Amino acid sequence: MFPTEEELDNYIIKLAHMAGKHISVAYPILDAILPGGHRVAATFQKEISTKGSTFTIRKFREDPITIVDMIDFGTVSSEMAAYFWLLMDYKMTTLILGTTGAGKTSTLNALATLLRPTYKIVTVEDTPEIRLPQENWVQLFTRPSYLATGGPGEIDLFQLIKVALRYRPDVIIVGEVRGEEAYVLFQSIATGHSGITTIHAEHIDAAVKRLTSPPMNIPPSYIPLINVAMVIKRVTKLDESGRPRPARRITTVWEVEDYGKYIEVCKWDPLRDRFELSLSNSLTLKRISELTGKTLSELIDEISRRKLVLEWLTANRIRSYKEIAKYIYRYYVNPKELLDSIKVKP
Repeated sequence: MFPTEEELDNYIIKLAHMAGKHISVAYPILDAILPGGHRVAATFQKEISTKGSTFTIRKFREDPITIVDMIDFGTVSSEMAAYFWLLMDYKMTTLILGTTGAGKTSTLNALATLLRPTYKIVTVEDTPEIRLPQENWVQLFTRPSYLATGGPGEIDLFQLIKVALRYRPDVIIVGEVRGEEAYVLFQSIATGHSGITTIHAEHIDAAVKRLTSPPMNIPPSYIPLINVAMVIKRVTKLDESGRPRPARRITTVWEVEDYGKYIEVCKWDPLRDRFELSLSNSLTLKRISELTGKTLSELIDEISRRKLVLEWLTANRIRSYKEIAKYIYRYYVNPKELLDSIKVKP
């Protein structure tokens, strides 16, 4: 509790100093990162907020939500997770949609953990939230201007993605696209890099409209560079006692055939709280088949094996992203040996 406005004002100033920033009557808005990596936004006195100073601190988990957590929470099914694992294995470009607070970044982090340890990964973010177990990983994040009004010294996403390309990455991960940096990202994907990113939208049609409109200005011919798009939503479910509680579900997964042509491969059934995955017409599996020479049925069998591993991890409460990475890596090296060691028969 803050008994007086003066105490609250002093606290806001203290937060600004901790973040190495300035807030005052002249510059009444603060958007900064605290020493622990947490994001703080604040306003000062009654300059732009009627009830006086305000602040919010967005805290980030040191131990991020993993794919095992998502299975355990019911956000995805084990079969969907195994399908995503195969996508990450073959560097399929992925777009994650959702509203504010839906869980886009957590989903992105969980999927990126499934990438091969041999891939070179560069992440580009406004605030460093992503936590990956891979060693060959470069984490870049934006920097505001030295001046409170903006200008000199500012490093934005657009500049960082251009820098990221010089690192010759296998996969570029962008925390969120919302401006001209999207064009650079899609140019990099067009030249052979893989990309994973998030965007504020509730449907793929809305996402594509945002991408092809200013300030992103992605040409419609570039939209097929996205292999898979998924939307995560906050929904309300009844708990065991019949009370409503919030939950998150990946409600739809699309594969992109062309601009305006999207194949729905997975749909969440809200009545039964079940996921219906249909891979018989999967374009992505056909692309992987062309890359590897494996048949569609062989790839579906591969998804089934990976599903068994993920179900074993979930059943044994192995949920830390570093612990999961050990099993993911072991599977990449020798899948049969891992399946034998955990006594799971494919």
